[in-house]
Amino acid sequence: MRSAQHCSQILLPALAMSVGWGFRGNYGHEAGAMVPGALVALAVCLTSHRPEWWQRSTLMAFLGAIGWSFGGQMSYGRVIGYTAGMELPDVVYGYASLFLIGALWGGIGAGILALSVTLKRSELERFTVPLVFLWLFWLALDFSGLTSWLFELWNPYDVDWVAAGSAALVSLMLYRARSDFHAPCGLMLRLATGWLLGFFLLTLVLGLRMTPPRGDNWAGCVGVLLVLIYELRQQQNRAALRWCGYGFLFGGLGFLLGDFVNMLGRAQWSIIGAWPVLQGLDYWKWMEQLFGLIMGAGIGWGAQTFARQQTAAGSDQGENGQPRPIIALAAPQEDVESRGMNFIGLIFLLIVLPWKNLHKNVFRWQEAGWVPDEFAGVSGMLWFLIVGILLSVAVGSAICQARRHQLALIPGSNLGRAQWLFLLILWMSLAGDFCGNLPRLESRAVFVVQISFWITGALCTMLVVRALETDQILPSVFWPAEDTRWSFKLWTRVGVALAVPLLCGVIGWLTIQTHGEPLPGSHQRFGASEKAD
Repeated sequence: MRSAQHCSQILLPALAMSVGWGFRGNYGHEAGAMVPGALVALAVCLTSHRPEWWQRSTLMAFLGAIGWSFGGQMSYGRVIGYTAGMELPDVVYGYASLFLIGALWGGIGAGILALSVTLKRSELERFTVPLVFLWLFWLALDFSGLTSWLFELWNPYDVDWVAAGSAALVSLMLYRARSDFHAPCGLMLRLATGWLLGFFLLTLVLGLRMTPPRGDNWAGCVGVLLVLIYELRQQQNRAALRWCGYGFLFGGLGFLLGDFVNMLGRAQWSIIGAWPVLQGLDYWKWMEQLFGLIMGAGIGWGAQTFARQQTAAGSDQGENGQPRPIIALAAPQEDVESRGMNFIGLIFLLIVLPWKNLHKNVFRWQEAGWVPDEFAGVSGMLWFLIVGILLSVAVGSAICQARRHQLALIPGSNLGRAQWLFLLILWMSLAGDFCGNLPRLESRAVFVVQISFWITGALCTMLVVRALETDQILPSVFWPAEDTRWSFKLWTRVGVALAVPLLCGVIGWLTIQTHGEPLPGSHQRFGASEKAD
């Protein structure tokens, strides 16, 4: 039984992030990346066998979505083009850059997710008003046209400096407005400043450009990750730093190994070229799903270390016949009642997130000629807007009723609510993605990808519904988040630092052996092509 529990703690996060990352590939950017972030957070919550984590399922999903949204601003299409070349320096550089992008994505995401299970409830609740105010401010900038105007005014490096700068401004204003905003707005201000400093120092001062002429948001994300690590160290939150480390390593490995499989597919290497069933597939999409699979497995593995049996492989009995101790991360303090964060988390996950992503479906249908110009004197596009508003009002009403404990549809247990939230986000995303791709479903590549999404979704569903209230670990020893035993050993960090460059070199060399000339879509980073850019 315990081995099955341990397996599900890695398998469900891996599958959830895999299908979520496939969704992200179809919708892109920060909003698309929020879906796998929310799914992987709920996956580790459900498989943690920790009732105190089930109680925080909405918080975990909300912070998971926020954490993985940071990486959505980074561009990696041209980096993949470097790995499709024939020159070893270009190919190795491409893989090293992909590792960095994935590591930044996973490190920031896991670090912010870890706050949901290590901070006091009161500390998290203080973020409610600042987060809502910041989102409304961004919304006002977009709808007023100020965001576009500022980008046109100055944006030579195609970076999201407006979002970072406005976040710093709003955080500073709120920090000065009320004393109870000091902690949350201070953190938000430092993260935004870290982004601006990372971009300023790495790109503007040092002239480092990863993928010219594409954007350099990666530099800002370096600043965010460094500030986040500094904040966690200042808090002595070693458990969060540990999870951040898992996200950093497995995020990087996911991007690196995923693209290697992509190159094998594009080169029609070995059995891929010999078996007709493996030809004509969209290997870019399989690369994205492998990104998520590996990163999600790493996040699950990191979560497993917070609730594990501290023993060598074997029986559950110690040398003297006594049960071996089960070590667990100390439960987060519920020092206040759940108030605003759960409410805005549900509003964001079930209303804002679908709007940010699924509205793109309507434009795809319009391009395919599926939307009539008008009906009953109202344009076809406006009818979709009306339906979307009505659905949002219905969901919002349900959330308000559930908050007052007046919605019989919602289970009474924390585990049941976490299961429902996971399944809602999963199938709302998959159904939306399927509908958006209907105009292209006749393509064999698109059809196979959609089938893989639904198979993965079905597997996730089976794993989720198997979680039981009684199926939980009963720890006997608790370590607080600041315990030094959560820190990685020095030899582990040194080993990773030495192994990653070696892996990039080996994978780069192996990639070149799979084809005799540059693959379609290849780019040079060092040489004539770079100068031309």
